[in-house]
Amino acid sequence: MYRCILLFAASVALADDPAAFFENNVRPVLAHNCYSCHTASAMGGLRVDSREALLKGGKRGAAIVAGKPDASLLLAAVRQSDPSLKMPPSGKLSATEIAAVARWIETGAVWGAEAAPARPSSKYIITPEQRHWWAFQPIVKPGPPRVKNERSAANDIDRFVLAALERERLQPNPEASKADLLRRVYYDLTGLPPTASQIDVFAADKSPGAFANVVDELLASPAYGERWGRYWLDIARYSDDKLNPTQDEPYENAWRYRDWVIQAFNDDMPYDLFLKAQIAGDQMEHSEKLVGGLGFYALSPQFQDDRVDATTRGILGVTVACAQCHDHKFDPIPTKDYYALQGVFASTEITEYPLAPEAEVKKFKDARKNVDDAKKEIDDFLDRQANELAEIFAAQTAEYIQAVRDEAEPAGLDPETLARWKRYLTETKREHPFLDSWRESSFSLDEFQKTVIALNREKKEIDKTNMIRLGGSDARRDLANADLLSLARDKYFLWRDLFGAGRFDKFDSGLLYAKPNRLEPFLASAWKQHLEGLRTHLAAREKAMPEQYPYFHTIKDVEKPHNVRIQIRGSRDNLGDEAPRAFLSVLATGDPEPFQSGSGRRELAEAIAGRDNPLTARVWVNRVWSYHFGRPLVGTPSNFGQLGEKPSHPELLDYLAARFMEQGWSLKSLHREILLSAAWRRSAANNPANFARDPDNRYFWRANRRRLDIEPLRDTLLAVTGELNGKAGGPPLKLTDSTNTRRSVYGFVSRRKLDGTLALFDFPNPNNLSEQRIETATPLQQLFFLNSRFVEDRAIALACRIESAAFDDAARIQAAYRLVYGRTATKEEVAVGLEYVKHDSWANYAQVLLGANELLFVN
Repeated sequence: MYRCILLFAASVALADDPAAFFENNVRPVLAHNCYSCHTASAMGGLRVDSREALLKGGKRGAAIVAGKPDASLLLAAVRQSDPSLKMPPSGKLSATEIAAVARWIETGAVWGAEAAPARPSSKYIITPEQRHWWAFQPIVKPGPPRVKNERSAANDIDRFVLAALERERLQPNPEASKADLLRRVYYDLTGLPPTASQIDVFAADKSPGAFANVVDELLASPAYGERWGRYWLDIARYSDDKLNPTQDEPYENAWRYRDWVIQAFNDDMPYDLFLKAQIAGDQMEHSEKLVGGLGFYALSPQFQDDRVDATTRGILGVTVACAQCHDHKFDPIPTKDYYALQGVFASTEITEYPLAPEAEVKKFKDARKNVDDAKKEIDDFLDRQANELAEIFAAQTAEYIQAVRDEAEPAGLDPETLARWKRYLTETKREHPFLDSWRESSFSLDEFQKTVIALNREKKEIDKTNMIRLGGSDARRDLANADLLSLARDKYFLWRDLFGAGRFDKFDSGLLYAKPNRLEPFLASAWKQHLEGLRTHLAAREKAMPEQYPYFHTIKDVEKPHNVRIQIRGSRDNLGDEAPRAFLSVLATGDPEPFQSGSGRRELAEAIAGRDNPLTARVWVNRVWSYHFGRPLVGTPSNFGQLGEKPSHPELLDYLAARFMEQGWSLKSLHREILLSAAWRRSAANNPANFARDPDNRYFWRANRRRLDIEPLRDTLLAVTGELNGKAGGPPLKLTDSTNTRRSVYGFVSRRKLDGTLALFDFPNPNNLSEQRIETATPLQQLFFLNSRFVEDRAIALACRIESAAFDDAARIQAAYRLVYGRTATKEEVAVGLEYVKHDSWANYAQVLLGANELLFVN
């Protein structure tokens, strides 16, 4: 109750400060769900990274109307009340997030940046107090504290934990049972359950080093990299396809980055080298072994904006992206620092690193060009014919509208085009005023027809002029800076609706524009013959295509690396000083030294992975601790700044960070030290006295009982039924494929439409960096175990194993418990099972066992 009062008080305080409300409740929603499409890429013509941009809006008009949430397109989009406007594409926001956006608009849409705009020329001063923030202090390895209960300490980690427990007057739990301990360590390191025989062997091993031997065996297992590599992929925003809201667009070789990451973990690549490979693998010694790490950037949801955020929040634990529009309101990060890093990534471009001989690569690229040229020839031909047909239809505009008025179907008009006009006039919500009065007698059909024809001519002239201004090419990369012409807003929407070739409302193209399947009946014999010949030519070239050579998706420096200028208030139309490419000011003594080599990626990598950087090691050991204990030492793993939580055990955090670097940044050594501590091996049993003092287990007096993440959950269902395919690596398979029995880490991850089962069980959104797995409990999750085809198939497979294990029903039930839970069934469990199978099938009994908490939770 007291905690609820505090939360309510905090929300009231935030409401009294609109800027703080925005920073804490709205900006994170926009950043996590909208920035990937609506910052630099400005999909739909809309940017959402400034108040001005939202007020201006995109192709549909203003995104927000300050003070009027119900009139704001942004709110309509996130509420998903309009079938044609549902955002974000990854899934609906939570009710709390939607309510925050509505409240923000209703109270005037105050943007937090307004109180501290970017300063184009003034010197930003970092105060000594800001530099003294705990996260910016050098890592100094503390000596372990003295504790009263020294015999309970297995290593120095325990001494730090015990000191806090003794200070808080909390009694640590005893060690977990051997069965619980083995199951916990298997899931922690491999994401798979131990078999019954492995549990028996461990239970029988009474040697002092029995558990340490298990840890070493699991760390050497290929399954280790599959488990821990996936955690890094959460940070890397890994996906097997591009962020395309209209169609599937898979990457051809994204999985090679995924496999590179898994192998790097299995090889225990030093973490500092691993990070350098992500940032500048192509510029390091032995680059051929490291270049695969550049998929961290090459597979980004968008090209530049999210790279600064992924690098700084994911690796450094600081929210540098909050300084995109203004100096950071809480942390010592000037806007100049954001654009200094942005300049590094603006000086790179997407490329590939072939894993095949040069001759093989050239052969494929030549063949690909032949196919692309043939496709373009067909597309250009069809587009010309479609445009000519659209002009013919446009010259009949008055007749079509008159037919809709009269509800007639006169001869000489195309029935499909007439049907389109009828839907457009009577059912479609239009974004221009030209046809508002089309039913009235005062509306001149002839004049409107002339307007349509003149509009199309004007658009053609504009396109010709723009082509000249682009130097004869529409492929220039600096389109945003080109002085291009465009139709007036209302004219553009009318032209788009009638002549546009893209998807529009109820039609798959502009009303008058004919896609190939609708166009071909209008083509004369000679034109049809020509089209058939072009398609035959394309088919021959496609047949001659060699197999795609393997390659890594990577980045490289552009020919002329350059600094970028500060965008005041985040507006590219309001530029301030140039920001020399450099590292963060707060981590430098004085002004940071500008990067000199190429884009600066190599220098950035060295700065991030340097031992004198106080953030990198702290951030990673905090993440590792979180995955092992179910809660981090710093409760905000991607924010070590003022708005983040302070560490619960600051000396332990620094001890782990220092030890991590001492041991050569070896993750496996870090695992071993944590797992061999008494703190990690405690039981998950409740202690009422402790619970009253520390209900959240902030001081680690017990183990945290946890539900399995979706990947080990799915893998466990396959493992206990004997179906799990242990093949490592290779192209991804859809998890909806009923024949896919491989580990979940090898499943297809989509940015466009995340697999339903992954989404149901809290798999992270691949469009954003995920700092930690969030665990929810919903009725739909339980319904998955009751009704899903995947679980039903697993139950059938398990039933076959059970029935073939013994001839006696009681023995079969014992076999089932051994297979699923790794233990023998009690007399009561056998009795209940025998009663169940008297009246129901073994498959249904197996499904009950697979859906039980004993399988889905780890103690």
